[in-house]
Formats: sequence, C-alpha cells, structure tokens
Amino acid sequence: MVRAEIIERQKEISKTPPLDRIAAMKESLAAAGDEAQKLRHLPAWASKDMADQGLYRFALPSELGGENLRAREQIEIIEAVSAIDGSVGWCTQISSEINALVIRRMDPTLAEKIFDDWDALVCSGHGPANGPSPGRSAQQDGEGWRLNYQGSFASGCQNANWNYLMGAMTIDETTGQPAQASFMIPRDEFEIIDTWDTAGMRGSGSHDVRMTHCYVPPEHLLPFRSLAPSKIWANPTYRNPTHAVYNKAAVALGVCRGAIDTFIELAQEKTPWGSTSNLKDQPQVQYRIGEAQATLMAARAFVMETQDRLEEHLGPLPEDGGRLSPDWEYFWPALLACAHAAQSTRKVVGMINNTAGTTGSRMDSPLERQLRDAQQAANHALISYRHYEDLGKTFVGYDRPAGSMELSRA
Repeated sequence: MVRAEIIERQKEISKTPPLDRIAAMKESLAAAGDEAQKLRHLPAWASKDMADQGLYRFALPSELGGENLRAREQIEIIEAVSAIDGSVGWCTQISSEINALVIRRMDPTLAEKIFDDWDALVCSGHGPANGPSPGRSAQQDGEGWRLNYQGSFASGCQNANWNYLMGAMTIDETTGQPAQASFMIPRDEFEIIDTWDTAGMRGSGSHDVRMTHCYVPPEHLLPFRSLAPSKIWANPTYRNPTHAVYNKAAVALGVCRGAIDTFIELAQEKTPWGSTSNLKDQPQVQYRIGEAQATLMAARAFVMETQDRLEEHLGPLPEDGGRLSPDWEYFWPALLACAHAAQSTRKVVGMINNTAGTTGSRMDSPLERQLRDAQQAANHALISYRHYEDLGKTFVGYDRPAGSMELSRA
C-alpha cells in the first residue's frame, strides 16, 4: 500500500469522472500538442498537468493510488485525449499502460516504492537502436545485473522517472541467451538519445534510451516473464494479453474522431475553389461523412465488444473462480478488432483529408497532423496490418504461433 496521501489524492480526483477532467483540460492539451510538435516530445509542464489529473494512474490498482479501470474505460480516456491531439493521446496511453503493465509480476515492495511518487512515469525502449549503440548485452554481477543496452521507441522518456527493460530484449554475455530477468532503471541511470524525427506522432518523444555499464540491483529486478498474467491484482486487465494492444487502437480511434469533427466544422464554412456551394451541401461530401461515421462507430464497437467479452471471460483471479489466461476463442477477436480499428480508421482519415482538398495539406490545419498521426498509429507492430495474415492463417487450419497470447513488448 502506498502512502495514505496518495490514496486520498486519488479519491479526491476520482470524484470528477475522467472524461470530464479531460474536457476541462481541452485547451491546455491542445496547446501541449502544438508545443510537442516543435519539441518532438511532450513539454514538461503538460506532463505534470496530466499527472496531476491522474492521466498516468487510471489503470493502476486502487492500492497503488490508481482508479483500477478496466479496458473499456481506459479506451474511452485515451480516445478522448487523442481526439484533441494524437501525440498527447499517445503519451497518455503509453505511460498509463506501462505503469500498469510493469506491476503484473513485480514484487509489491518495489511497486509501492515506485508509485509512492504521485508523478511516477515509466517508459520503455525496446526497439532496435538507431545508430551507434553499446549493444544489447547483460551480465550477471553478484545478485544484480550490469547492462550495456540501447533501445528505441521509448515514448514519453523525457518526462519518465523509470525505464522498464524486458530481459528478452537482451543477450546474457555468459550464456548467449536472453538474460533471465527484467529490469527497472531509475532516471539517473539511463540516457536519452535524440533519434525521434518523424512526421506522425511527432510530439510523442519516442527517442532511444541508453544504459552504459548500468548496474541494476536485485531489488530493481523483475521476473523474465514480467508481462505474464498477474497473480496478485484482481482486475482482469492485469491478465488481459491485449492490454498494450487495445491502448494503441484507442489512439487510432481518437485521432479518427478528431479528424471527423474537424472536417464537419470545415464543411460548414469552406466553399472549394471553382465551386458555388459549401462542402456541406455537396452530395459526395455528405456521403463521405456518413461512411466515415459508420466505419468509425463499427470499428469502435468491435473493439469495445471484444474487450468486454474477453475481460468478462477472465473474471476474478483463479482462486476466486476466474482464469489466469483466456481461451483462444476470446483472444483472437480482441486482437483482430484492434488491428481492424487502426487500419480502417487510417483509411477514413485519409479519405477525409482528401475530401478537404488542399486545406488538409496545410501545416496549420488539424487535418494535416491527424493524417500523419493516423498513419503512424497504424504502423505500430501491435496493431499492424500483418495481424490480418497472422490470424487469417489460423482460420484456414494452420496452428497459431507458440506464445501468441502472451505480451512480448509494451
């Protein structure tokens, strides 16, 4: 249990529903998104404001000062922020997500140490390094480990005070196999390498993180299978193998909602060059808005329905009659829904941008940024188009890949 002040602070914040908190922050979140485009990461003031409103803690259990929300409620929050700005939404999902993921198999003593800080924020650089790096090696050193490692895609790292590293991403110098531990590294022990120079999700700050001769003491170690289903926390989210997946889908859904709303506003006032009528009066535009709304709403319903079904299936902890992991028939629709959400909304945002004409190409138009962000979200490996093939194989009789229902990255 964290300090009583943390619990009381969360109780007070929770008196205001999360979506109401986000609505009250809309102007500041939009300003944060604009500044993040220039900085290529979320500004510190914005991250602090978001932490103050519990936007990094809502997926944590109540005992750690969180709101203990399940998948549906988490998706609604991330969606709402992403509709305001994609990069800010991405930072909301990745930070709330990793904060919740790392506690799955973490010793409660370490969990209490980390989350006894209200502003606790964990990042995670797990992709291949960009440019020169010290490698991906780990060496046991007494009861701890020493790391020489650089990983990419550490979204939100500028404002993080911990970095999480899965042992599966490293190579044990003694055995030549992955290190049989995972690691929590405090902020003063890792370096941020400026490598994130992208168009889509430009403000997410997804740079590399580097650890050079970094010693990780035994009290900061996690099990090798650190993202395996939790045997401690009752919320089925901590056993949901699509936790890191539905969060990315939520960003895609939110960016799409923002783009549709932006276009509807534009259609009220824009008369295209060479035309005598507003966009809103043109049948083709009306058709496309109708198609966009239907596609978004169907994709969203698919995600929500499959997540509700999966978490109801998991139920309470096994000792109370629930399941540690889901049956395949509950898992694959939830994974498919998330990939479908990202890929279908990417197409919708592209269609809307095209319908807007050159207005959507201008850097001062929200549609330009939303187009970039929708594309980048759909590129993420966890919601990539490749899942259509991976799952499609199983529909025609091929065996599903070993370990397919266990999270392999954040």
